[in-house]
Amino acid sequence: MNKYIVFDRDGTLIKHEPYLYLTSRVKILPNVIDVIKQFKEKGYILFLHTNQSGVGRGYYNIEDVIECNNKMLELIGLGDKIFEDICIADDYPPKNKSYRKPSIRFGLEILKKYKINRNQLYYIGDSVVDIETANNLKCNAIGVRTGEFDLKQKIKKEKNLKCSLFDDMNKKLVDRVIENII
Repeated sequence: MNKYIVFDRDGTLIKHEPYLYLTSRVKILPNVIDVIKQFKEKGYILFLHTNQSGVGRGYYNIEDVIECNNKMLELIGLGDKIFEDICIADDYPPKNKSYRKPSIRFGLEILKKYKINRNQLYYIGDSVVDIETANNLKCNAIGVRTGEFDLKQKIKKEKNLKCSLFDDMNKKLVDRVIENII
């Protein structure tokens, strides 16, 4: 049985940089390359879901986001096809039928397209909206404390959010997902 992981980008895979649009500012976070490599070696299907409100706000364009994504892939160094599908939610404010997290639209499309049971799907991110997305989808939520804000403190304020929380992307996170102890 395959397992599927949706990663957030900013603050999860790369250093959080507000309104990132310059490829020179893309920096891979510690352990990310090893974690992605381990999941790929175990046959996991990976996706990317990123909110990019800077496009909707007119700070930069979608091409800048794609260039930053490509720079991230280059820095990871595991090829251009790491992610089966990439969702860039560029609207702000959110439009009707938005992909902007905590919208579950992208997650529902993945579930349907790949015929996934919700217990096979993991959302990994550094913010409350990532956890809300996973909780709204009723799939596995994993938080990493590598983003702009302290996710542990943010989650404490949101009493109804459920997730497994890790300090960063690390071997323990990988092992817990593989062993299905999330």
